[in-house]
Amino acid sequence: MTAHGDELGPEKLDIQLTQIKKVDSNGHVEDDEPEPIQLKVYARRWVILTVVAMLNNTNTMSWIAFAPVSNYVNSFYGENSAAWFSMVYMMCTIPVGFFAMWAGRRFGLRSAILIAGWTNGIGGLIRLSSSFLPQQYRFPIGITGQAIAAIAYPFIMFLPTKVAGSWFPDNQRGLATTIGVMSNPLGVLLANVISPQMVHAPQHVVYLNIFTFVPSAVAMILATLTVKRSEPKIPPTFSASKPQMDFLPGLKACMTSKQYLILFIVMGGGIGMFNCLYTIMQELLCPSGYSNSFVGICAALMIIGGIIGAAGSGVFVDRTKMYEETMKVAMGLAVVFGLIFMQLTLHPNFAPFLAATCILFGIFGLATYPVGLELSAECTFPVSEATSTGLIVLSGQVQSVLYVLIMKQFSRPLQPDRMDIQVCSLDATDTLNQPKDNTQAVMVFSLLAALLVLVLVILFKPVYRRIEAEKENRARVDKEKEARANEQKITLPRENAIQPLNEPQQV
Repeated sequence: MTAHGDELGPEKLDIQLTQIKKVDSNGHVEDDEPEPIQLKVYARRWVILTVVAMLNNTNTMSWIAFAPVSNYVNSFYGENSAAWFSMVYMMCTIPVGFFAMWAGRRFGLRSAILIAGWTNGIGGLIRLSSSFLPQQYRFPIGITGQAIAAIAYPFIMFLPTKVAGSWFPDNQRGLATTIGVMSNPLGVLLANVISPQMVHAPQHVVYLNIFTFVPSAVAMILATLTVKRSEPKIPPTFSASKPQMDFLPGLKACMTSKQYLILFIVMGGGIGMFNCLYTIMQELLCPSGYSNSFVGICAALMIIGGIIGAAGSGVFVDRTKMYEETMKVAMGLAVVFGLIFMQLTLHPNFAPFLAATCILFGIFGLATYPVGLELSAECTFPVSEATSTGLIVLSGQVQSVLYVLIMKQFSRPLQPDRMDIQVCSLDATDTLNQPKDNTQAVMVFSLLAALLVLVLVILFKPVYRRIEAEKENRARVDKEKEARANEQKITLPRENAIQPLNEPQQV
């Protein structure tokens, strides 16, 4: 059959899984074999992936932009406001997350993208408007806008694997997931690099709100104008053509799978610790004399390393399908370099070593993200990716709140002999930004991280259900082709021949 292109150009893959029909003793054609499945990929998949990446990127910038300049944000919005602007994301994800997973399965990919785009854009506009209000109204209005933007995140969290599974062939799924999920830390990178350069006084926070709103509005408009379908009319893979479980049966399947539950806890813990580290990085480094600009450099190096690691891991698992091995090695090394980094934050004058460990931690830490999300889809197939990956990210948000609270609970007032080193306080009269001694908090954090990686390495032994289903289907097709070549006795009537499927609607 000849491939047809859509309006974005023709694509290379157009495979029809053929069917052998048998004739019974009475001369009737038997039709008890599965219906034929045509496979096709569309260029439009890259447009949809780009929109999802933009939503993920801009929403993440809105979440984390205040963290590198938390001392100025606290002065502009009020005491501890910077922490609340970050925490509200984590807290909104928990109650909204289950609805988002259900809605994504019930109403489809396009609805999830539109909800994410509009809540992200409207939330950014409200937060920007708070910058021009009197002091007593800034925080209530600003946190309201932040909460609305936070509603977008549960809808965004499962989109990369959902787009990869619905629109991409099996040899591009890992790459597509990597592009989708790495737009998240890329947003962290942009926020951590630009925020310290843009904000040098409390009144400069308004510029940061403009910086986060404009790309959010662009992403909202693009999502509305370009995403017209939830799924392609002709699926790209056999697994994409197979009906997926409804939300509640899928939820039950996930929660009764031992291997998925291990991934749920460990992968969620990794996401939670990463989120926690970004949220409090400035509070970790400023007591030892490291400036906001250096905080931004550390975050940037971490993300640059992460982009390299995630791209490498995504291509590697696409070619080798070694998901389990990649996950265990990457997470083990990520914990090693992460613990070294946290120990170094307790000491001044270690800037070069901190920078080096940031790169290494990023390479291995973010390499686990796309691999882990793909693993969740593999472990639970045919559960919808909206459910399997959504639960993982939801676990990460819950654990993010937990780890931030643990770090704050175990921090202590900074010793008097180190007050001349710290750069947390804006001046001698600043009572809002008090430096902390994080020694005990780092010890507890390190213990939890080591425990998570031990559980992963020792107990996690997954079965790749999605890959196995596709292998079985390929074997069946090869067998049918061989049978057709060897048995030329059966000639199908023209009315039983497989007709080409109609071309998808032009959008």
